[in-house]
Amino acid sequence: MIATHVSSVSAEEVDPDDFQLVSPRKLDQLITRLSEMLRSLDNPHLQSLAECFLIDEEFMSRLGRAPAGVKHHHAYAGGLLEHVVNLMEVVTRIVDCYPAIDSDLLLMGAFLHDSGKTVEMSSDQGLIYTDEGQLIGHLVIGVELLDEKIREAERLSGESFPPELTLRLKHMIVSHHGFLEHGSPRVPMTLEAIALHYLDNLDAKLHQFEQQIREDPNVDSVWTHYNQALGRKLFKGKEPRRKPSVASSQ
Repeated sequence: MIATHVSSVSAEEVDPDDFQLVSPRKLDQLITRLSEMLRSLDNPHLQSLAECFLIDEEFMSRLGRAPAGVKHHHAYAGGLLEHVVNLMEVVTRIVDCYPAIDSDLLLMGAFLHDSGKTVEMSSDQGLIYTDEGQLIGHLVIGVELLDEKIREAERLSGESFPPELTLRLKHMIVSHHGFLEHGSPRVPMTLEAIALHYLDNLDAKLHQFEQQIREDPNVDSVWTHYNQALGRKLFKGKEPRRKPSVASSQ
């Protein structure tokens, strides 16, 4: 198609949503599933804490709009929610294989690990870092959010939140990047923290690979173009890819 005419329009005539990448999954279904998993927690302290996040309409609205990144994995509006729910789904499937892991703690850590990105990034005018994101970063913001919600949970329940549980949750947030050189001020030092790091990385990397293969413009080759972020080409192969099952696409 060749453009033959260009005309300007007023801002009021433009819907920004028409030019915004969004999650391919329905956000209301993701919110419902997120709520189901958090309300399935057995630990009463974690259950109370989770409820304080779920009833916070501003937080939940930001969670539904935020990207998980501005360039790499889940870099679109709603990407953060999609990433968090998928990571939590993975947690529910692997915890029986590792009985030494506190499943409630790991599930809550999966929910909280990138909570600071609801403030760090915005998708309202393209994918950008906010001033808070640039100056503080999502690890610190996530710990601040956790402190705020723990105080709220204590007020609502009339009970003190266990100090060690607080410490373990904070450790998962600050260590989930896995390495000092990757931005974590501490490396993982608990079972749940090391599990969270690798599961988070798994979900992010698989999403990057799948998106690179699906969207690659190099249609005449079995290889994708070189991806600078991944540091490699990806092999697409000659055979058609197996379509995901209904269960895996929900």
